[in-house]
Formats: sequence, C-alpha cells, structure tokens
Amino acid sequence: MQRRKKTVMAEVDAIAGELDQISRRLYENPETAYQEHQSCHLLCEFLENHGFRVQSPAGRLETAFFAVPENAGATSPVIAFLAEYDALEKIGHGCGHNMIAAISLGAATALLRALPELSGSIRVIGTPAEEGGGGKAKLADAGIFERIDIAVMTHPGHENLVGEDTLGRIKAKTEFFGRSAHAAAAPEMGRNALDAMVGAYNNISALRQQTTEDSRVHGIITHGGDAPNVIPDYASGLFYVRAGTKDVLDGLFRRFQDCCNGAALAAGCRCEVNVEPPSLDPMKRNRTLESLWAEEAALLGLEITSKDKPSGSTDLGNLSWMIPVIQPFIAICDKSVALHSTGFADATRTDRGRKAMLDGAKALALCALDYLSSPEIRKAVQEEFETA
Repeated sequence: MQRRKKTVMAEVDAIAGELDQISRRLYENPETAYQEHQSCHLLCEFLENHGFRVQSPAGRLETAFFAVPENAGATSPVIAFLAEYDALEKIGHGCGHNMIAAISLGAATALLRALPELSGSIRVIGTPAEEGGGGKAKLADAGIFERIDIAVMTHPGHENLVGEDTLGRIKAKTEFFGRSAHAAAAPEMGRNALDAMVGAYNNISALRQQTTEDSRVHGIITHGGDAPNVIPDYASGLFYVRAGTKDVLDGLFRRFQDCCNGAALAAGCRCEVNVEPPSLDPMKRNRTLESLWAEEAALLGLEITSKDKPSGSTDLGNLSWMIPVIQPFIAICDKSVALHSTGFADATRTDRGRKAMLDGAKALALCALDYLSSPEIRKAVQEEFETA
C-alpha cells in the first residue's frame, strides 16, 4: 500500500507544471457562472490528453462536463472528483476555484496513471456556477450523480480543515407593487412601493434580533423608483435567507415573508416573494470519509485545525444528501486576506498557493485510494451516510 501511495504522489509531481498552468490560465481568464466556456474547454482538453473520454455539455448545462477513463468498465465503487471553475463578478477567482479545478484534475489523473489495475472507477465532473448558480444541484436533477458512490473535492482557504458546516440558503426576489402619482401635487393618490420595500428591509433588520446564531438574512434593494418627483409604483429587492438546518431555514423564510407582506400591507401595496432556484441545503458531513483525508494530509505534513462556526453556502450541500461527499480546505494565506477578494485570488498564484495545490491533489488522491482499497472503509462510509 505504501508503494502505491508513493507512486500516486510521484504522478502528481510529474504533472505539477501542467496543473500550475491550468490554475494560472483560469486565474488570468476568469469566467462567471454559466459563462465558463473557455475554462470548460481547457479542463476537457487536459483530461482528453490524460486518458479520459469527455462529454461536454453534460447534464443539460452548456459549461459542464463528464469525464470517464478510456479503459473504464462498469466496476464499482465509483468516485467522482468535482471540478469548480467559475469566478466572481468583478473579482475574478477570489474563491480559488482555479485551484479547485487543478486539484481535482491532478488527483484523478495521478490516481488513474498510477493504478490502472485498481478496482472501482473514477469520474471527473465539471460543475459550473457554484457561485450563486447552483450547478451541482442542477446536475443532480439531471441524473449525473446517479451511478456515483462518493464525490470529493478540496477548497483553498485560511486553514487546513477536514471540512466545515455550511448554511442552507434560499434566494428570494421581493417585489412591491403600488400606484404612481405626482409626489408634490397629488401624493395622496399614490401608493409608495419604495416605502413598502424600505419597510420590509427594516422589518428584516429587526427580525435579526430574534434569529438563531447560525441564521443569516441579507440583501439589497435592486429597484427603488425612476424619478424623485414620482411616487414609485414598483420596487424590488434580492435577499439570501440562510440557516444551519433545513427546519430552521424553512421557519426563518416564513418569517421573512411575513416581514415583506406586513410592510406591503402598511404601505397599501401588493407584495410578491419569489424563490429563485435552486435553493441550497446545509452540508451533511461524512466524518468517516473526512478522517481518511485528515490522515493522509497529516502524513504530508499539513497541520489540521478545526472550525465550529458554519461558513457560507454551497451547492455541494444538496449533493451531500444524495451521496457521501467531502470538501476539505487547504491553507493558502492567512486570515488577513479576505475570502472573495482579489487578494485571495492572488494568493492562489503564490509559492504557498502552488505548494498547497500539489498537497491538495496528493491528499485527495490518497484519500480516494484508501476508499477504493478497503471494503471495510466503504461500508463504514455508507453506514454513516445512511444513519446520520
């Protein structure tokens, strides 16, 4: 087993330059949700040059792909390495998805090249639009993950973590409909939709005092009127409602709707609250699978820390209720560099970021090797998933 692991790590090192080029090219040419055409092509080309057959588009998504080894049979279990590659508007790869893609491609390719006789099989799935678009949820709805046993990926961050809890998220568009009138000559004839919008915003601000510690409601006013001398007959906002469990999320969203409807009633307006799919589920973590990654990461010299506070939301949460998943984090910078910033994007291209990319690929590949090599481990992972 140790010989196999050394071979896998050597294979990661052998393609280090190519992986760094992938990370760099994604960094230099960031593409946002569902617009990742060049990024998708780049990753597909790499996989085709390293022993994979690639289908793209996949799962009814233009910038998704599904890669299978050329010599793959119908053997199980099947591990999916997930690649993210969408960027943030105006920021670029401030969430480090350029590294996520390189890590997953590196891990899958190294495992395939080192162990062609390995029982089980590998898939690489390109999952677009994690940032607000819910690509994994849409791919799941399209059946992409139906024959997958587990899915793995690694995210850059500020600490080396086996994983972290995430928040479920509902994205809601709020619209208020009133009646326009001259704001000076005949204000009594109007019904101010902006007043309703501002009232709803204030109601939501007050609601935050009575929410659980892991709950969040935040949003913006997207339209407030067209001219200051005309009472607005239309106003709108966009909000995220988040919580750590599905039950709390559903209850919080009902109260959010009450805040909007109450403000509309007070202003004499009509309100519509529409959910923009897909909604995101909190992460269902698999500690057994996470512990495999932690053991391999520790052997690589990575100092593992823990985190109790939930972070943001991800479409991986939806997938985590269908099959066991992991999303460990690997440190590329300290906490003075904010996530979702240009500084974080730049950190992916530092020497520390490059080393983390290779360590991440090795740890992920070795974790997959442990899973494929042991029926007992596979049973434990599945039992935890079914009973948690």
